[in-house]
Amino acid sequence: MVEYGAGSSTFFFSSYVDHYISIEHSPDYCRELERMAASQPHRSIKIYYMERNSSGFSIKHCFEQDSSLKSNVTSHIDIYCIPRNAYSFQAYRLWATGKRSTYTMYRDYVDFLSIYFREKKFDFIFLDGRARPQVAYAVLKQLNGLNAKVFIHDWNQRKEYHIIVKEFYNIIDQQMESNQVGGGGLVVLEKKSEDIGKDNINDIQWKYEKEPNWWI
Repeated sequence: MVEYGAGSSTFFFSSYVDHYISIEHSPDYCRELERMAASQPHRSIKIYYMERNSSGFSIKHCFEQDSSLKSNVTSHIDIYCIPRNAYSFQAYRLWATGKRSTYTMYRDYVDFLSIYFREKKFDFIFLDGRARPQVAYAVLKQLNGLNAKVFIHDWNQRKEYHIIVKEFYNIIDQQMESNQVGGGGLVVLEKKSEDIGKDNINDIQWKYEKEPNWWI
């Protein structure tokens, strides 16, 4: 299973699978996750601090949970820290005025799965981090067939996310009500067809909507 946006969900959902991959954009938060790893003695936890180069991504350095803390390991968690790209003026304006995450701001983070794990397919992907609509498009190539599921958190009130069900996904299930701050709610998606997602994110042929000004 893959997750975009590490946090308490990382330690919760990883208990249901043997191998859990989490992708996080904040180095500061990844260092906090290093501290949190000490409270997870039954998990094998590695945090990879990545950098991008001309050939893709490489590991800059790696945190590995103290082996003396491990006992009866039940799951393996690999967290990849992919720093945010530099702001452009336009990206900063969109963020400052509407809290919109653009592809330009999070390009490496958005693209990471399709580059570093390009040969792998996944059955379940959970999106709870930055640039969720753009990530939802980028991971289409990595889904293991039409029955693979994408879960997106905070769906109910964040209407800008909904463009992806017009263009790329079908809703399979949805939690309609939530008391969680920020809108809450969870949606379960499957991609519309095997042909969806083949274009680069900059070259999408939008059928039902214009490209949002915050997309790129």
